[in-house]
Amino acid sequence: MNIKKLLAVALVIALALSFAACGAKEAPPVVNNEPTPEPTTPEPVVNTVPTTFQWDNFDGRDPNSKPELAPNGANMWWDNWANLRASVEDGVAQIQFRPKEFNTDDFIDEADYFAKAGDWMGNWGEAINMWALDGIQYCKYLTIRIKGEVGGEENKLIMDWHPEDAKFYAARFSDLVLKDGTHPVITTEWQDIVIDLEKSGFPGMTNALHIRAFAECTISLDELYFSEPVGPIDSTSADTIVAGFNVPETGKPADLPIKDFVAESVVKFMWDTFDGRDPNSKPELAPNGMNIWWDNWANLRASAEGGVVTIKYTPKAFNTDDFIDEADYYAKAGDWMGNWGEAINMWALDGIQYCKYLTIRVKGEVGGEETKLIMDWHPEDAKFYAARFSDLVLKDGTHPVITTEWQNLVIDLEKSGFPGMTNALHIRAFADCTISLDELYFSEPVGPIDITSTDTIVAGFTVPETGKPADLPIKDFVAAVQ
Repeated sequence: MNIKKLLAVALVIALALSFAACGAKEAPPVVNNEPTPEPTTPEPVVNTVPTTFQWDNFDGRDPNSKPELAPNGANMWWDNWANLRASVEDGVAQIQFRPKEFNTDDFIDEADYFAKAGDWMGNWGEAINMWALDGIQYCKYLTIRIKGEVGGEENKLIMDWHPEDAKFYAARFSDLVLKDGTHPVITTEWQDIVIDLEKSGFPGMTNALHIRAFAECTISLDELYFSEPVGPIDSTSADTIVAGFNVPETGKPADLPIKDFVAESVVKFMWDTFDGRDPNSKPELAPNGMNIWWDNWANLRASAEGGVVTIKYTPKAFNTDDFIDEADYYAKAGDWMGNWGEAINMWALDGIQYCKYLTIRVKGEVGGEETKLIMDWHPEDAKFYAARFSDLVLKDGTHPVITTEWQNLVIDLEKSGFPGMTNALHIRAFADCTISLDELYFSEPVGPIDITSTDTIVAGFTVPETGKPADLPIKDFVAAVQ
């Protein structure tokens, strides 16, 4: 093909391409008429695992009957109220603990009494099927919202539980360890006591909780709950539940030194311990630091050894050299009776209060000395109180019986006809006898003493005078022991 023909073909092709390009129209861009959506925030992930597990909040409760369900919806199958009185108002439970006193009708001896401490202590408790609560877990803390009637109730309480029949955990309330590392101090104000369970010797969950008291006291509870889960509970069997307990057992409440706790729980205003005493001379100070300004030993012989004073009473017999007649003799009984006594400035003792009880630790040489003794005092010169020792009323409602063994006679002062404090105490004898004394102290304060004047002190005496010792029928008392 020659050059002219090639050029003609190329021209035809170029014209064809140009025509095609001119005939095709470009499509317009697509316009989005929808509004621009706002940026979206992802929905938060809801944590369905609870962080607290309610035990009880006492709402709508009759504490003296078993409720069908606890506030958390779990079945409450046991609700125990032993040796106490309980009431609920506005979702607050008030519990008055009244532990049983030792007596030989129910207990063989004192050792038997303390061995059975779990029976006689005041016991508030609940058992709830916590294992059936949805999402239940072992927890680090138990919170108890609590207040006391007078404060210091932690020294009279025990907390214990047994989450399974074969496991027992107990501790004195004052020994529990709180979240901040301190120990509980119950006051008269509401507070949340947050107990670190593991550090206190308890596993991280239970379904049987008790608060027991080994001494009389009153507390109020608002709510109890577990918190800060540390691991889920596998409740498929008792074995799997117990496998999660990470602390060794401490034992049942009676495995604790309850006898020591009882002794330590007493708020004492010490009268005398007789330590370092020569009973035949006046000491400068009593063991409580108070001045003893009068120490009387009439018609007796006294000795002291190892903090124990032994008093041999030898009352003066009737004779016409000293007394006009027998009537004169008995009218002057306060002079001839064997008289041990002390006067201590109790009003100057820091924080002194009127008290419910006077404890005398005493034993006799042969036993039965209570029928030969009188107790009397006159806290102010114008006030006199006296009673035969065998007529005194003890804390348990019985009367003193002195034996040859040491015992603490806890005298109910008001029921015995005495005011709740004195600074002049006498134990007199109208017949020959010998007793030993170890210590004397007042306990269970019932009200502060206003010591600004004699009048304010006397205003606190709540019982009428019984009179001086000689106002008692001493002649009849003497005849009864002959």
